[in-house]
Amino acid sequence: MKARQIRTIQRAVHLIAGLAIIAYVYLTPPADSPAHVAIRWVILPVLLASGVAMWQWPRIRRLIRAKERV
Repeated sequence: MKARQIRTIQRAVHLIAGLAIIAYVYLTPPADSPAHVAIRWVILPVLLASGVAMWQWPRIRRLIRAKERV
């Protein structure tokens, strides 16, 4: 994949996860609902991981290239 495609995918995932968090905050599902579990254990970690990946992408790319050379 090209860098532009990766960045576009990262942005899309981050925006979708962010919209789910916004919906969670404003709609407030019951604590035992599947939406509550999905937000807590799937969407929030995906949101954090995609944010860190976008922030640290140059460093991650350098590490990947260094491992490919070895």
